[in-house]
Amino acid sequence: MIKDMTKVLVESTVRRTIKNIQKSPERATRNLIDLGLEFSNGRFQTGLFKQAQKMLQNRKSAYYDLVKNIVALVDQDIITTFGVNLGYNSCTKGARLIRDIEAKKGFNVPWALNLAVNGEKLKEKPDFYPSVLSQGKALGIHTYLLFVSGHPEKILPIIKKESDCAFILFLNGHQVSGTFLKEMNTVKNAMISIYTDRNMPDACRKLRDSRLLYAVHQRYTEQDKETIISGKWLDSVLPARPAFAFLRTDFSCTAHTQNEIYKYITNVRDEQRFPLILMDIKQDTLMIDRVISDGECLVGFDTDGSLRTHEGFQRDERYNIFYHPLEEILREASKK
Repeated sequence: MIKDMTKVLVESTVRRTIKNIQKSPERATRNLIDLGLEFSNGRFQTGLFKQAQKMLQNRKSAYYDLVKNIVALVDQDIITTFGVNLGYNSCTKGARLIRDIEAKKGFNVPWALNLAVNGEKLKEKPDFYPSVLSQGKALGIHTYLLFVSGHPEKILPIIKKESDCAFILFLNGHQVSGTFLKEMNTVKNAMISIYTDRNMPDACRKLRDSRLLYAVHQRYTEQDKETIISGKWLDSVLPARPAFAFLRTDFSCTAHTQNEIYKYITNVRDEQRFPLILMDIKQDTLMIDRVISDGECLVGFDTDGSLRTHEGFQRDERYNIFYHPLEEILREASKK
C-alpha cells in the first residue's frame, strides 16, 4: 500500500511540475530533481539524481531546452506515464525486486529486456509475447526495448495492457503510417525510436505533430567510427528534434572502437551542449545494470527466439525463449 501511495505522489508531483515548467523551466526542473533525490532510496536513482543535480547547476545547459521542448511538444499523459513507469516502476520498485531475486536465486536479472518481435509468432500465438512480459514483470523487469518489423500497430494492444511498464519501439521511418499514429494516440507508456535513414525526418515530423515522445537510433560498425566521433552523425539528427539519440553497436565492432565511441558519448552528455540525451544501448544498459544489482547483465531475444547477450548470440535451444520460460533461461545463462 505504501508503494502504491508513493507512486500516486510521484505522479501527482510530475504532473504539477509539468505545468510549472511552462512558466519557469529552470526552477521547476531543478525542484523536480531535488524532490526525486528526496524520494530516491536506491543506489541507481540516488546517483542519477545527484548527477542531474550537479549538471543542472550549469544555467546554460541545453538540457533545459530539452525539457522545455518535451513539455511543449509531447502529450503530458505520455510524459507522466512513461516517466513514472521508467523511473519508479522500473528503476525503483522493479530494481528492488531484481536485487531480492538475484540474492535468493543466484542468477542475474536484467533491468531491461530486448525483444525482436516475430510477426508470425505474434499472429499465430497471440498469448506468447504477453506471457514473456508477465514473466519479466514477475522478475522485476518493467522496461522493454521492442524491435518491430512489419506493421507495428499490431503490438500496441499488448503494450497498452502492460500499463505499468515502459516500452521503447524501434522502427523504420516508413512504418510510421496513419494507422499506426491513430493507434499510438491511445498509448501513453511508450517512446518511439526511428532509424536514421532518409525516411527519418518525415517520420519524426509526423510523430511531433501527433505529440508523441520519440528518439532516433543508428546501428554502427567500424566504418562509422569517424562519422560519430567527429560529431557529424549527431549534427545530422538534431534537426529532427528527438528527445534521445541511441547508438547500437554491431557485433563486428572491436572493443576499442566501442570504448572510443562510448567515451565520445559520455563527453557529449557532460558538455550539455545539445538538447537531447545521447546514449549507447549496450554500454549504458550494462552501466545501469551494474549499479542496480552489482552485476552485468544484458539480455535480449532475436526473432527466432535465440538468446542475445552483450557477448553475442546463443543459438543453443536451451536458451530459446520459444521453448523455455524466461527464468529457466536466466538460471542457466546468467548464473552469478
